[in-house]
Amino acid sequence: MEKIGVIGGGQLARMMIPAAINLGLDIKVFAETDGSSASLAATQVGDYRDVEQVRLFSADRGVLTFDHEHVPMFVLKEVALTGCKIYPAPDALALTHNKIVMRERLAALGLPQPLWAVLSREDDDSAFDTVGGFPCVAKKPVGGYDGKGVRVITGRVDIEEWLDEGPVLLEEKVPFVREL
Repeated sequence: MEKIGVIGGGQLARMMIPAAINLGLDIKVFAETDGSSASLAATQVGDYRDVEQVRLFSADRGVLTFDHEHVPMFVLKEVALTGCKIYPAPDALALTHNKIVMRERLAALGLPQPLWAVLSREDDDSAFDTVGGFPCVAKKPVGGYDGKGVRVITGRVDIEEWLDEGPVLLEEKVPFVREL
């Protein structure tokens, strides 16, 4: 029986549990909190940024994966040195850690994406023109997900405090027609 470890106890990990059981997989979850969405399969609660904690969790797992992109790459690379297989590979995760890096890579590959620009504190407002003006979508490049660190904005004033933290990714506001 394949032993799977999931870092992160969120909604994706929760959805993996019944599928893993139906496939006859032994799944365990490393959750951030006792009350996480995937708590019914949580065998360890701790800090996924701590190499030793993750290494101990993965010791009896043949495969390790994660339910969010915030697990530091250095943690995954250290765990991979123990022989534990990690999917997707830590290097693939690099493109999801920073939304600006992701946009740059997608552009280099010539893939379609919304108009986008990067705005820093010292920049003028021409980045807003690049994305088609207001309203537009602003995203913190690192750490935002599920509505955190993402805003539809109508002016620079809406993200002044974010600019104090560093560059902000701007994207054109694309009309939502339907999910595919």
